[in-house]
Amino acid sequence: MTFKKQDFVNNNLISPVGPKAKTPLSPTHKATIVKHPFGTSSNQQPPTDDFHDSGSKPLAKSKPRGVIQASTSDLLRGLGQFLSAKCRLKSFEPAHVVMWLRSVDRALLLQGWQDVAFINPANLVFVYMLVRDMLKENRTKIESVDELQSVVLTCLYISYSYMGNEISYPLKPFILEQNREAFWDRCVHIVNRMSKQMLQLNSNSQFFTEVFTELRNYSLD
Repeated sequence: MTFKKQDFVNNNLISPVGPKAKTPLSPTHKATIVKHPFGTSSNQQPPTDDFHDSGSKPLAKSKPRGVIQASTSDLLRGLGQFLSAKCRLKSFEPAHVVMWLRSVDRALLLQGWQDVAFINPANLVFVYMLVRDMLKENRTKIESVDELQSVVLTCLYISYSYMGNEISYPLKPFILEQNREAFWDRCVHIVNRMSKQMLQLNSNSQFFTEVFTELRNYSLD
């Protein structure tokens, strides 16, 4: 399925529907939420700040797997380290991405657009996957911190739209450009390119663990 810019503008984009995710959002999370029509709200439990994953479903008589753990702060630091290593912009510091994401999340909470914070380990893995793919394509084209921030905030908007609880979100916290065409072009490009991986991340615990571990490893550098 290929999406057009007008689908985003009209807020009628349909996300792929697949099997429920097998990976918990947190150690205490009991119900797994799958986003259905694009922007449809769901009764998701408030996430915790820590995440651990023990791999795929255990088989009888199999050896126990090691537990992978990381907090929201760990993964935010990992995302910043990843961007710093890949983009090599002189004026960029890993703390910048933490500020970008926290500022949007805080603004939406204060303005009443969401009841609980969106930034948590599972959602950061989703954001990282999109950002990583965008940098593979555009790394040589990103020449300033503002351009990098525009890419990151676009990926964050897609993540909110796909993973968030609310029907819709305001565009203002996510847009830096005066001309919104560039923002919508990036949104359409990301969705058309990454729909399969977005579904896979929510339905395949092994794939989720691979992406989660990759992001976590950057926080250890």
